[in-house]
Amino acid sequence: MADSVAGLIVAGGAPLDILGLPHEAALTPFGGKYRFIDFALATLANSRVQTAGVTAPSPSAALRSHLAGSARVRGRRPSLIALPGTAAPSRAGRIVQALAGCRDLLRGHERATLVVLLADHILQLDVRQLVRAHRDLAADVTLASLPVPLAEAARRTVLRVGSDQRVHDVQHAPVHPATAPGSRGLALGWAGDLVLDTEALPGLLEALAPAAARDDADVLDPLVERWRVMAYDVLDNRLPGRTDGGGAYWHEATSIEAYYDAHMDLCTPRPTLDLYNAAWPVRPVATGLGPAKVVADAAGRAGQALNTLVSDGAVIRGGVAINTVLGHGVVIESGAEVEDSVLLDGCRIERGARVRRAVVGAGAVVPEEARIGYDLPAAPPWRAMSSGLTIVPSELADAR
Repeated sequence: MADSVAGLIVAGGAPLDILGLPHEAALTPFGGKYRFIDFALATLANSRVQTAGVTAPSPSAALRSHLAGSARVRGRRPSLIALPGTAAPSRAGRIVQALAGCRDLLRGHERATLVVLLADHILQLDVRQLVRAHRDLAADVTLASLPVPLAEAARRTVLRVGSDQRVHDVQHAPVHPATAPGSRGLALGWAGDLVLDTEALPGLLEALAPAAARDDADVLDPLVERWRVMAYDVLDNRLPGRTDGGGAYWHEATSIEAYYDAHMDLCTPRPTLDLYNAAWPVRPVATGLGPAKVVADAAGRAGQALNTLVSDGAVIRGGVAINTVLGHGVVIESGAEVEDSVLLDGCRIERGARVRRAVVGAGAVVPEEARIGYDLPAAPPWRAMSSGLTIVPSELADAR
């Protein structure tokens, strides 16, 4: 099956700008040492998809560098397809742009199945099972979907699906989301991942609305009306190497709270996303940084890390990290305590500072003896969210 399947990763989209991240959602940090696009690349590689490409409007130097680094780790570099102009505002619009620009990638694959993955979120699944379902359903297009609570569906693109799995309607951020058949009050969300047959591509592109449409529904409605569009529940997918029967993983950063919650799940003894499955490796780009280190300070106070992910170059020097994700090059100094938090690349927690339930942006510095996430009001530029989460933006590094 692998020889008749091609993969297309669609970059573009805005990251969580509150954190001061690069202007490329595909490079959003996750789990300390990974980027969103690493999971899309791993999904195709682990599913034995031999032909793969990445599309991006005017690819940034950072994206080019990351793909080059990924190629050194994986031994294979996906084709980079630079698209003219700027990215369409909707995810479906970006997919239209990508499909229109991927003809060179598909040369020689005119009778193949094309798997399209967006790099602005994480989807981890066995593509082979998705393609098999697409063919069994005799679909023109199959949309990868996930049951989500109705309250969460109001921030997503939701599919109205019949009992035969056929998609009848697409709703963008609906006030009253359609529920999935037999789902007991859940809706089927869609994050942009799909499968289609390449021989149908010209007709599909003709049917699709212009890429400048406002949202996913504007783009997909004409497709649903004229073609056989089916939904595939990613929870039906099973990953090799998962002895617990676990399957696909899907994380869409619809809010900073969702991004934070996904990280906190990684700190649990049995996280939903298994980063240690040897049969399904996710290979990060090498940083050149030294190994992570947990050491005592000059006075002999021991550094400690419990239920914590510690990335390359990170140092806990007489401080404490509990239920926390540390990005590359993070430093926690003597007497500092960090709990239930996400620390992005290069940030520094100075002596005696205490941080709880916070997301600390890349390069930010938390000063000595500071208190973040306790009962004290958040002092600008720190931001306290209604959820109780505190955001320390990366600009703090310049305000030290």
